[in-house]
Amino acid sequence: MRSVHTDYKMKYIQLLTAVILTMVSAGFTQCSRGNVPVINLSKLDTLTFSHSMKGWELYSWPVGNDWKYSILLGTNRIKTYDEVVTNRIAVTGKDSLKILLNKIPAKEYLFWAGEGWLKSIWQSDCKNLSLPGSPTIADIKNYCKLKDLELVISP
Repeated sequence: MRSVHTDYKMKYIQLLTAVILTMVSAGFTQCSRGNVPVINLSKLDTLTFSHSMKGWELYSWPVGNDWKYSILLGTNRIKTYDEVVTNRIAVTGKDSLKILLNKIPAKEYLFWAGEGWLKSIWQSDCKNLSLPGSPTIADIKNYCKLKDLELVISP
């Protein structure tokens, strides 16, 4: 005959297992969807970012007299050039980038990939991906600090 303590312990283990499975399942669901918000770039005010366990990745490249910025969910794998430049979370101009950065929760990690890092990882040409000039980098770095985002730049 089982004791009340044993029954309680078994129910606790079952409940704990159910909670853990639910959390893991939710995590896999988010990963399978890429945790990428569906956005309409004409309505940046409606965009929201949730916490990302692996942070976020920022890429940039020149377009005409301005710069384009692409933010992707951080993962354990290297993104391809096509993934970066066809990403739906991409804006043109430093002010639009700040609007995106403003949507990322405080304390999030943001990695900004530069040309040197990309060449070392891809072992090939990184095409037009690069970092903007130092005044823009300093401005974005200060903005991230103001928003309590941990920005790491790899030139």
